[in-house]
Amino acid sequence: MKIGIIIEPYEEENTSGISYAIMSQASGLLKIDKTNDYILYTHKPIRSGRFQGNFKNVLVPKSFLGKNAWFFFAFLFHRKNIPDVLLFNMPLLPMVLPRSIKTIPIFYELSAYKKQGIRISIRPLVSHVYRLFEKQAVKRATHIVTASTGVRKKLIDHFHLYNEKVSTIYIGFQKFREDKGMSSQFKNQRNHFLFVGRVKYKKNVHNITDGFIQFRKENSRAVNKLFIVGLYGGTYYKNIVTKITEADLSKDVVFTGFVSDSDLYQLYKNAQGLVFCSLQEGFGMPILEAMDFGIPVITSNRSPMDEVAGDAAFIVDPENVAEIKDAMTTLVFNKRVRNELIRKGTVRAKLFSWEKHVSELFRVIMFSTVAV
Repeated sequence: MKIGIIIEPYEEENTSGISYAIMSQASGLLKIDKTNDYILYTHKPIRSGRFQGNFKNVLVPKSFLGKNAWFFFAFLFHRKNIPDVLLFNMPLLPMVLPRSIKTIPIFYELSAYKKQGIRISIRPLVSHVYRLFEKQAVKRATHIVTASTGVRKKLIDHFHLYNEKVSTIYIGFQKFREDKGMSSQFKNQRNHFLFVGRVKYKKNVHNITDGFIQFRKENSRAVNKLFIVGLYGGTYYKNIVTKITEADLSKDVVFTGFVSDSDLYQLYKNAQGLVFCSLQEGFGMPILEAMDFGIPVITSNRSPMDEVAGDAAFIVDPENVAEIKDAMTTLVFNKRVRNELIRKGTVRAKLFSWEKHVSELFRVIMFSTVAV
């Protein structure tokens, strides 16, 4: 059997969470499955040695419409590059495949449907096209996978699906380990708050920084800094910097951009706490990464973040700056609460792994081959 996986986005540098997840899925499936043949679809050649196993790399266009056109012509003229089962991340979906090909779309979030308090950057016309394609993709899917029960419920409700058609398979997270052969510019940094993710509206960096500003204003003894690790730029970022400057905290809020694994290791290891209060997420891997380090977490009361964190984090309303500020204050000055969250978080992180994810995903793939 030929199993196809669309690895998009395929990123070797400045890797996003979704890119890391898709590549971890592919690596894991290739590791445990020695029987089937795999086709990995990417828009540029896969780096030598990136994946190990029985696969071939087939190049496809990067654009949404380009992929659809490619699969259409491949089915007509190059069927050897067409799989029996195809996994793809929504909304990067091919819509012209014959019914004989089993499709398994994977939903991480539903930004096209749930927009309360969230600014969507996709142009309205493109967004409308995505919705039309998504509806058809869901209808013809053999099975659908989500990374959280919250997204699963929204998907079932939105498309009026049978419960049996949609499975929740929790993803894993990146386990950072110290590389003693690598130095870090942050090796002496201690007791800072940390945010990991790209600086954009849905990540709620504006409310996180506002909460930090209030925290510092109300606690004159506090010397904690806030490190924001991720790509940044544009008007949204500039507006945040303006408020930080007005609060005279320019030296205390540090935008690092993308950092190496050794730098991120040090920033996690010595943090006072992770502040990950997004308005919307596909999963929230930094929550588990911090817990794995024994770092307490402040996160949102929205799915899937509250689902991932369970009772092992400080749960806040992401649009309530005062709640974010109060949570920061508690983590700095209440040792009992801090230690309890560390204890629970360490246990919580052990429930998630790529091995578990890949094993469950493989069972779904095998089931799809016999589904009618």
